[in-house]
Amino acid sequence: MSEKSFQIRNYSFDQKAINNLAVEDHLEENWPVVYQIYNNQQIYIGETTNLKNRMNQHLANVEKSSLRHGSVKVVFDETFNKSAALDLESYLIQYFSGDGKFKVLNRNDGMCDRDYYDRANYRKTFEEIWNRLRELKIADKTISEINNSELFKFSPYKNLNFEQLNVVTEIVQNIDEAITHDVKSLSVIDGDAGTGKTIVIMYLAKLLADLQSFDNQNDDIDDESNFNIFFELEHINQNFKNKSIALVIPQPSLCGRIRKIFDKIDLGDADIRIFSPIQFGKCDDNFDITLVDEAHLLKVGVTGTLGKQVHEIDQKIFGDTGIHSELDWIMAKSKNVVLVFSDQQRIRPANINRNDISQYADEFNKREYYLKTQMRSLGGKKYIDYIHDILSNGFRPTEKETFKGFEAKIFDNIKDFAEAMEKREAEYGLSRMVAGFAWKWNSKNNKSAYDIEIGGMKFRWNSTQNNWIGSKNAPKEVGSIYTVQGDDLNYVGIIIGNDLIYRDGKLVFNRKACADSGAMKRSQRQVANNEQIDEDDMLEQVLRTYRILMNRAVKGVYIYACDSELKKYLDNYFSNY
Repeated sequence: MSEKSFQIRNYSFDQKAINNLAVEDHLEENWPVVYQIYNNQQIYIGETTNLKNRMNQHLANVEKSSLRHGSVKVVFDETFNKSAALDLESYLIQYFSGDGKFKVLNRNDGMCDRDYYDRANYRKTFEEIWNRLRELKIADKTISEINNSELFKFSPYKNLNFEQLNVVTEIVQNIDEAITHDVKSLSVIDGDAGTGKTIVIMYLAKLLADLQSFDNQNDDIDDESNFNIFFELEHINQNFKNKSIALVIPQPSLCGRIRKIFDKIDLGDADIRIFSPIQFGKCDDNFDITLVDEAHLLKVGVTGTLGKQVHEIDQKIFGDTGIHSELDWIMAKSKNVVLVFSDQQRIRPANINRNDISQYADEFNKREYYLKTQMRSLGGKKYIDYIHDILSNGFRPTEKETFKGFEAKIFDNIKDFAEAMEKREAEYGLSRMVAGFAWKWNSKNNKSAYDIEIGGMKFRWNSTQNNWIGSKNAPKEVGSIYTVQGDDLNYVGIIIGNDLIYRDGKLVFNRKACADSGAMKRSQRQVANNEQIDEDDMLEQVLRTYRILMNRAVKGVYIYACDSELKKYLDNYFSNY
């Protein structure tokens, strides 16, 4: 297959043009093709084996009325089979969504990442097709630009693997069953970093919106859809009509970014309201369905500047100002809840734990799901497990591992480390230096100050907390756990500060070097119960932080350890750059 194996033809989306489709042309009448119907603002992507019939169906469909008198681009290829056409359809839906030029009108009705014969070569052709669409001014961004974009990362149009597909299917069935019997449901999605938990929650949000908007009389659904039964069985999709839906994002800066992404997505008549936990607590409404991403970042009994607001919310919801968690607010104001939760990604004592969730097992019909397939790191689950074992005082790897297609290196010199990260940023983009919170944030109030000084090199902490990864200064700065959790990076350059040292065969927490006061601050519940945070607790918290940072990497991780003994220990497991 080559660029010459396909052609892209242009038509008008009106009855006259469709009537003139050549019946004798087998590509137009009886061959798998992929098409895009679009106007200045919107686009719909589809596939069919009978182009003329499919276009007539779309012309008669109320849902596509806004596209009438627009244009149609059709990709023809003599080498296409049905599997290749379906794959190209889902590929283009994902990339048009990530491109941002149009609002994509497609439903989330079950795109799944299926393999088929010679898929790798077809995928090369797909890249050529995308480049041709850019030449035709239908798309703007390159594939590389889209892959690195936030719009693509958080898009609800991602292909699901079969594990994710099954989880989404069961959760929708759970909610449908709960609505039918007028009971409450709780679904908990767990899994290691990079297993696609956020993909599932974003996908689910769009699917629920589509179920709300679906018109059984006037809309059609693709027979190839994995979720067509939800749309075709009227008693199921009717259960989701007029249901209030909330999406809660614990990181305030990410919350605003997700709102912008959903503005680019067609939600039909559905109204998905996106909140931070505080905004959700303040809201006067209750919700039929509440989805929560990164629920392990929800807090218990927040104090400080937010303390007054927290007490007001507690008073409004519970009639008292006792110790409640942000999870308690969500459960009190919701009938059906879906939580993304990973105990290994909790980063502060004030974050909720598994026991906070378990207490709702009696009131809510609770079911748990665990995602295992690694989707972020090219090092796979093998790399994730390897990092966990290295950064622990339990089982240690017996030998140095390498990972095909993934680079894991350690540096002796901080200057070489910084230069290598600069090269990876120029080559791939989305390559960022990060560190444990072992230096004070002096530059927060003094922009000319430096925060981190190592071996004659000076660095500043992140100059913004709002989408730092995408900010202009990010490649020269150093991010903390609070700026990168939940994000993907091509390369992660991690500086392990003196908050983690190695002594007498053990990893040790060094309290003197820890600059994260919040990490050592007890939650209100811990204070009330007279619970202390001891050195073992802090060690596990710091180790968890460094694991999370290392697990952000897609293509590779570069490591610099400030403690010389720790460096010697890590030399046993990583090759020198």
